[in-house]
Amino acid sequence: MATLLAPEDFSSDEDAMALNKAFEGWGIDEKAIIWILGHRNADQRKQIRLAYQEIYLEDLNKKLKSELSGD
Repeated sequence: MATLLAPEDFSSDEDAMALNKAFEGWGIDEKAIIWILGHRNADQRKQIRLAYQEIYLEDLNKKLKSELSGD
C-alpha cells in the first residue's frame, strides 16, 4: 500500500478510535478509513492495528474485511 504522507507525530490510540467511529452507524465512513490508513506508513499501521486490538479486543484486519466486504 502506497503512503501519501505519514505524519511523525501521530497517536495510534486516536487513529484506532477514529477508525472505530468510522465503523459506527448505518454504513461506514470509507473516506475516513482511507484517509487514516492512506496517510500512515507500514509501521504506523501496525501500531494502529495493535492499539485497536488492545482497546476493542477485536482484530482490525477482520473488522475492516467485514465492514468493507458489502455483506
